[in-house]
Amino acid sequence: MADAVRLAVLLALVPAGLPAPGNPAQAAADRHLAAAPRVAARVPGAVAPGNVAAGGRLRAASEADRAEARAERAADRVERLTEQYTESTEAVQRGLDALALSFATSARLADADLDASRQLAVSSTRRARLVRAVYAQGSGMGLASSVLDAEDPESALWRASTARRLWRDVLDDADGQVARWRAETRRTGESRRAAEAEETRRLATIAALRRDSAKAAAALAEARKALDSLDARARRLRAVQDARDRLTAAVAAARTSVGRITAMGIPERMETAYRTAATTCPGLRWTLLAAVGQVESGHGRNNGPSSAGAVGPMQFMPATFAAHAVDGDGDGTADPWNPEDAVFTAARYLCGNGAGTAEGVRAALLRYNHADWYVDLVLATEQAIVAREGSAGGPGAGSSSPTPGPTGSGS
Repeated sequence: MADAVRLAVLLALVPAGLPAPGNPAQAAADRHLAAAPRVAARVPGAVAPGNVAAGGRLRAASEADRAEARAERAADRVERLTEQYTESTEAVQRGLDALALSFATSARLADADLDASRQLAVSSTRRARLVRAVYAQGSGMGLASSVLDAEDPESALWRASTARRLWRDVLDDADGQVARWRAETRRTGESRRAAEAEETRRLATIAALRRDSAKAAAALAEARKALDSLDARARRLRAVQDARDRLTAAVAAARTSVGRITAMGIPERMETAYRTAATTCPGLRWTLLAAVGQVESGHGRNNGPSSAGAVGPMQFMPATFAAHAVDGDGDGTADPWNPEDAVFTAARYLCGNGAGTAEGVRAALLRYNHADWYVDLVLATEQAIVAREGSAGGPGAGSSSPTPGPTGSGS
């Protein structure tokens, strides 16, 4: 009875499904299980349990290595693109500095030419009036009256000769003035040719500016795309973080600035066109139109065509002009080469893009030319024109109050 009780207790202590100790069948099964890993290792396609975990760790390490390699390649690419961006924005800044100098040179040459032409016109008009006066008085009733009042013939002859000598001196002086300003006009003709050459150089500078700013924008966009394509883990790698930081620093350092711009003298026909066209758009400043005209063609001094195919005083692409054309002079034809047509069309184009409001000027200029440096250049030029008009005290001087642009903007 006691043996039966002890056997029941032992069976209760053994987990279900396990054979009792000392069972020969169980011993054989245990030996078989112990040998299983070695057997599995010899069976093709069989994987030992310990090897599964080790293989998983190797694959994870390999994937991490590949991800890190991709991230490092991306970082290297961003570094190269950052260098390209920096070089291009530095070229843009050099171009803006060259433009500022070019405007100053052109303004000096053009002003000398305009002044000589005006003085020649004034002196020629004065001489013409004097000639009419001489014929009206020197050989007419005035001289006759003076001679008839003489006390004797000798006095009458003296009066007549003196009057003629005085009129001759006046006419000689007028002739001298005309000759002087005609010679000055011929001399400034050389300046005019130099100004035309400067205009050609400036157009080339603007074309280079457009190319360099496009390169900078493309490099920046490509670098950002390369960074955005990385996964969260790759972005945390030190090489990627360093590349991103250097790109951010390059963008911050590459803010271009427009130097001091000199306003060029505006030919009378162009100024009239600017002023009149501005009245077709409420809020549009004529000085803004004039600033665009100076930047684009030097107020019609160099009308292109440009290397891109833009033509006329306001440098329209033919298709753009056709879409917005205005017959500014009312001759029945809209021609981009015609000053009035070009300026009135520019007024319509800018007005349609918001230039009639202070807050819409930048966006409108960006539509005219898709570059921040261009917007800053036009606004700086407008400020120079307003200052020149104010100092000259000309018509409408001080009537414009352009909204200042920022000192620089990212390219």
